[in-house]
Amino acid sequence: MPRILFLQDSGINESLAVTDLSSWLKSNGHETYLLLDDEERNITGEIISFDPQLIVIPCPVGGEHVAKKLAKMAKQVLPKVTIMMGGTSASFSPELALEKDIDAVCTGEAEGVTLELIERINSNQGFSDLANLSSKCDGKLITNHPRSLIQDLDDLPMPDRDLYFRYPFIARFPWKKFTTGRGCVHSCAFCWNPSLKQMYDDADKELKRGRSSFVRRKSPERSVEEIDWVKKHYPLSAVHFSDDLFTIGSKWLEQFAEIYPTKIGIPFTCNSSVELVTKKTVEALVAAGCRGIAIGVETGNENLRSKILNKRVSNDQIREAARLIKGAGLELTTFNMLGSPGESVNDAFETVRLNREIETDHMRIALAVPIPHSEWEQAAWESGHLAQSYSSGSTGGLSKPKITFSGDE
Repeated sequence: MPRILFLQDSGINESLAVTDLSSWLKSNGHETYLLLDDEERNITGEIISFDPQLIVIPCPVGGEHVAKKLAKMAKQVLPKVTIMMGGTSASFSPELALEKDIDAVCTGEAEGVTLELIERINSNQGFSDLANLSSKCDGKLITNHPRSLIQDLDDLPMPDRDLYFRYPFIARFPWKKFTTGRGCVHSCAFCWNPSLKQMYDDADKELKRGRSSFVRRKSPERSVEEIDWVKKHYPLSAVHFSDDLFTIGSKWLEQFAEIYPTKIGIPFTCNSSVELVTKKTVEALVAAGCRGIAIGVETGNENLRSKILNKRVSNDQIREAARLIKGAGLELTTFNMLGSPGESVNDAFETVRLNREIETDHMRIALAVPIPHSEWEQAAWESGHLAQSYSSGSTGGLSKPKITFSGDE
């Protein structure tokens, strides 16, 4: 039976995408296992003991350094094993495949390509032609188009939560996160989602295939079923939906609100956005058992929010969303950013004043950093806010959201 090892640094980076991929591979007859570097006394011995044919290393935004370090360690232990990077940052950095210790990079959703890759490895065949995969051949980079996005998420097997829960400290933690879909409807300049969507749109157009829907949702029944399984097998007293936007679709929320209280009945929190907070939305969330909602304020300066961050909502809209949330007895969490290009100290205090005015319960603050592969990174570089020598990519140059696929030139 082919064996696939997932290798990560710590349990803080528990990835629900990895649990989806693991269950997909298991449902197709393969064995999977997870090792967390920080939790193992002898990780090299554990790698040798499992003896995988494929090692998959998640590479989220900002995680290139750690991912490459793990790849180097694994390659030293098993020189002949195939190592694939996957994740958000990897999707925009096919050049990672040129690294000595990395054999392939998954650019996009991983289910289909990982299954084909392990089958090619098992039959001693090459894999440079696989869609969704980048690899090197004679020192040259080969990057193939992404395949169409999975449209019906209910067709996927139940997530393999046991993959992480074999570590007791993760299993016992009573707060657990879940996702009910993939994709985001917004185009915030500081986020990588718009670039990922554009990558798929470009591929659909170039290959003259039907356009994939970027935002997809599991059915309310399936979403509740996943939580119910965890509730029956592990401690669970608080649920968090880590979807970028949990509140897409009032009809979906109404159906969810009919099922969740009866079958689960555990308080939950979720993420939304100012535009999606309506009276109808809040009523459905309250009926379902929601305890708190998080929305993005980012800055109290409307000009910065609109022109720099591409979040076209006014302060009055934020006030109204907060009024609906607080008026329903829910806790309000806001996401805020300090240090945006062009922001002054007075602008920063505007952000503080707006949060005080709307009576934010939990104010999350981040220093503005141009996330790799975002529109904002490009704009900050081109406008001179970032030095010409600035490097966000894995190979020393600025990573561009636009990827050139093999055969395009």
